[in-house]
Amino acid sequence: MSKQYHILIIEDHRELARVLRTGIESLGEHFIAFDAPSGEEALLEARRRHIDLAIVDMRLPGMDGLELAHRLRERHPQVKIFLVSGQEESKIQAAAAEIKADAWFRKPLELADLLDAMERALGLVDSVLGPMPASIDDLEEKKAVGRMSDLMADLREATQARAVALLNDVGYVVLQAGSLDQQNLPQKALLTLVSMHTTSGRLARLLHSRQERHLFSFYFDNLTLHFATVNAQYALLLVCNTSCRHLSLDSLSGHIQTTATGLQHIMERLGIVIPPRGVPIDTGAQQDELPAEEEEEDAPATGDNFIALLEQELPQSEAEAFWDALSDDPPSGPAMDPDVLSYEQAQRLGLAPTEDNGG
Repeated sequence: MSKQYHILIIEDHRELARVLRTGIESLGEHFIAFDAPSGEEALLEARRRHIDLAIVDMRLPGMDGLELAHRLRERHPQVKIFLVSGQEESKIQAAAAEIKADAWFRKPLELADLLDAMERALGLVDSVLGPMPASIDDLEEKKAVGRMSDLMADLREATQARAVALLNDVGYVVLQAGSLDQQNLPQKALLTLVSMHTTSGRLARLLHSRQERHLFSFYFDNLTLHFATVNAQYALLLVCNTSCRHLSLDSLSGHIQTTATGLQHIMERLGIVIPPRGVPIDTGAQQDELPAEEEEEDAPATGDNFIALLEQELPQSEAEAFWDALSDDPPSGPAMDPDVLSYEQAQRLGLAPTEDNGG
């Protein structure tokens, strides 16, 4: 991403403006954030530089946020407007409709929600989801990603979850609704969750079965996690404070599966869901029908190499020869557990009955 995005924050509370500026700048060096405490100063900033997006507080000293938004649009017709206020939602919605705001937020702000909406408004979410087929234009892609975000927001509302996140198969948060607390849920925890997703896919391949959706639930002191597979590449994570709206597990599973199905359909239409890696399922292909590969030197059976060995099918003749050799010539040497005696060792020590004494 080579283009720079200029974000203007109009907020008279200096601490909130600082938090917003720091959050935006954390997205990368291509984001330039600056703030103004009033509408008049914001207009001065708008004369000095180009603005891609403005975060406008409705209540400002002097000129109010609605008038400022109109003037900004006159000077920068393409500017995106985010409206922020501590008023009732109905009043914020009415004001947002009046100025045709691109998004609105009620204080106290969820920074993660705002940053996510900002990236979507600037057309940057596609860089997270990956390359799209040539048949998908920008408008269609933007609408589809918006529908995915709406599905996740609906799930969060229905379950009263702290956050809902869509993770890819390397543990990266692709989309989210709500805020993930990195202190209570660090990146290592996300990678551990995703490892279960990967393991279930490998297990399905070993069993020559489809990778059905799975739901894993973890209950901790002040945190509950629900982790559900969507497809081979993506999974859903619900983060709740102790419990999700006191829903039964069946009810919670129903909400999650409905959302996962909706996300799956959208991703299929976008063309970003690819078949799972490995041997195709239900094709009837035999092992000897696969293309021959060059022989390689034996490698230690660790990690993925071990999984690859497990996926190989041992010929029946070799399996029978292995078991015959094991029964004809039992392994010599001490037992695997030095604290446990074999029957033969017990006989030698006189601790087991012999054939002579009618044992």
